[in-house]
Amino acid sequence: MSSKSKQARQKKNQPKKQKGKGRKGKKKQKKVDKFAKVYSKQKKSVPVRDLYQVMRWPKYIKIQRQRKVLMKRLRVPPAINQFTNTLERNTAYQLFTLLAKYSPETKKQKKTRLQKVAESKVIGDNVKSKKPLTVKYGINHVTSLVERKKAKLVIIAHDVDPIELVVWLPALCRKMGIPYCIVKGKARLGKVVHKKTATALALTDVKQQDKNAFAKIIDICMPKFNDNVETRTKWGGGVLSSKARKAIEKNLESSQLSKKLMQEQKIRERIIKEKLEQQRLEEEAQKKKEEEAKNGKPEADKTEDKKNEKKKSQK
Repeated sequence: MSSKSKQARQKKNQPKKQKGKGRKGKKKQKKVDKFAKVYSKQKKSVPVRDLYQVMRWPKYIKIQRQRKVLMKRLRVPPAINQFTNTLERNTAYQLFTLLAKYSPETKKQKKTRLQKVAESKVIGDNVKSKKPLTVKYGINHVTSLVERKKAKLVIIAHDVDPIELVVWLPALCRKMGIPYCIVKGKARLGKVVHKKTATALALTDVKQQDKNAFAKIIDICMPKFNDNVETRTKWGGGVLSSKARKAIEKNLESSQLSKKLMQEQKIRERIIKEKLEQQRLEEEAQKKKEEEAKNGKPEADKTEDKKNEKKKSQK
C-alpha cells in the first residue's frame, strides 16, 4: 500500500475534535455574491418587469407592428383606406354561418359521391349526380363571375397582402351592380374553402330555405359598401404618436404664454405712456401758474382788457 492511502485512512479514523463549551467557535464567513441585487431586507422575490422592449421578437412580428404604425402615421388614400371599413360582428357571424352550409366538397366527399354514381351505373340505374351548390373562390374565378354578372354576393378579405390583388375589386362590383362586403380576414375565408387563406369568395346562388337570410345580408351590405360614398372619398392615417402630440401641445402652450406676455407688455407700455403724458400736462400747468404770478395778472384777464379797449375805440 502507498503512503498516501495510509495517511488518508489515519485521518478518517481519528476522532473529531470537540469544541470547548466555554470557548466560542470561529464564525464562518458567508460567501457574498458581488453581482447579486438585494431588493429588500425581507429577501422578497424579484419584481415583475415589462420585458416588451427587452425581448427579441421574431422578424415577421416586427414587420407586422411596423406596418401597423406606418399605416397610422402616413396619409392613406381612400382606395386602400376603404378596407378598414369592415362588416359588423353580428352580421359577419350570420354570413359565415350561411357560408359554412355552402363550403365546397372535400376530396373524400367527392370520391364517395362519384363512387355511388359509378355503382349505380354498374347496376343499371341511371342516377344523375348534380354538383352541389358551393362557394366560389380564387381571385380569377371570382372576377370572371363578376364580369359575367353571375355572382350575387362577393366577400373580400380586409388583410390581403399585397393589397393590389384586391384593391380594384370593390370598384368592379359597384360598376356591375353586384353587392359586396369586406370581412375580417383572409384566414377565416380560407377556412370556409378548406384552405389556409382566401382573398375573395363569391356566392352564385342559394337554396330556397336560405333565401330570406341571404336577402337580409344583402340589405345590410348594399348601403354600407355599394352606396356608401363617404368610404370611397375618406382619407385614412395621419394619426400622430403620443410623443409628437405632446411636443405640439408644448409648443402651443409656449406660444400662448408668449402671446400673454406680449399683451401684458403692451398694457404696461400704454400705462407708462399715460403716466408720462399726465406728468407733462401737470408740468405745463405749473409753468403757466409761475408765469402768471410773475406778470401780476393772469393771461385771461389781459385778453378781456384788450377786447374792452377795441369796443371803446369802435364807439
